[in-house]
Amino acid sequence: MTPPVSILLPSEVLLSGPSPHALRLGLLAPLSGLLGVAGPAIINCAILAGEEISLATETVLELVLVDAGGLPETVAREVDLLVGAGLVDGLVGTHTSNVRVAVEARVADRVPYVFTPPHEFSRARAGSVFLGSDPKDHLREPIAWLARNRRIQRWALIGSDYVWPRQVHRAATTVLRELGQRIVLDRLVPMGHVDAAELVAATRRAGADAILVSLVGRDGIDFHRGVTELDAGQLFVRLCTALDENCLVAVGGDSSGELYSAMPTFLQQGDDRHLRLLESYVARFGLTAPLPGSYAEGCYDGVHLLAALCISGLLASNSAANAAEQLFAASAGVPLDGPELGGFDLTRRPMRLARANDTDLEIVGMPSGV
Repeated sequence: MTPPVSILLPSEVLLSGPSPHALRLGLLAPLSGLLGVAGPAIINCAILAGEEISLATETVLELVLVDAGGLPETVAREVDLLVGAGLVDGLVGTHTSNVRVAVEARVADRVPYVFTPPHEFSRARAGSVFLGSDPKDHLREPIAWLARNRRIQRWALIGSDYVWPRQVHRAATTVLRELGQRIVLDRLVPMGHVDAAELVAATRRAGADAILVSLVGRDGIDFHRGVTELDAGQLFVRLCTALDENCLVAVGGDSSGELYSAMPTFLQQGDDRHLRLLESYVARFGLTAPLPGSYAEGCYDGVHLLAALCISGLLASNSAANAAEQLFAASAGVPLDGPELGGFDLTRRPMRLARANDTDLEIVGMPSGV
């Protein structure tokens, strides 16, 4: 019989104390805030990964659920309590980068911390592992594909005013310059204060052919809804760096033919690993469950990686970052001495480009012949 995977609240584990017979992972998922729309699918994918780990390794696994949609310092204090009391063996986070910065500062490498979404271009701490892409890797091929296939030259950059979009804009400036493109507008918007009409008007005045949108979660949803309501969907190509199928459904879909998303995974891709995940997800949660978009799939990978780090024994003599690199190498065929980790595939996921067609994201661009 497969050992159960339990979802626990921080208050429960603070009262009950450590669990010496279970692998206990802190799950930092957005139940509220900008990325709250993706929260249910993220939690489902974490549960699925936990059950697979338990089945493969006969490990009792517990997930301590922390709402990572709150203010960064509030989230970081809650995580600090769990780590300081020895109540979690590691952390996996699928949330915004401003929360990651606050959590990293509090945790200070005491436990491994796997952060799964795209991240700002910075060096991770020794105890942190970044699964997502940095902005240059995220942007270069999608922008090149659009410039080549849509004959775009003039770009507006519109993002949320916090750490990750700021770095996206810096990276985009370099990438666009290298590709012979021009930036005609650069705007960072306070989180929660998106005025789609004003942003569309400013983009039109600037004469942009395309918008690089790094508005996150609810802010991105509000912007794209506004573009549709203003009947402005065909005025510009929109390239998004944080739009998955859950966000697109929340937008109400888009049939303009001008909305694109660059992400590591999309529901319609056909590689074996992705299809196996979808099959397992539907078998476990049913056809009406929240869509397991790119954020959720990243969390699935993150839980597998964090469990592998904890079970492997590599953390006894390596930092989390170095141990993760050994696991990546093992997944690529380099032998790794140690216990059975359940055959988890850690192959790096390449960036893909998809175009919105109603509520679907259809892949149109693939990196370097993948």
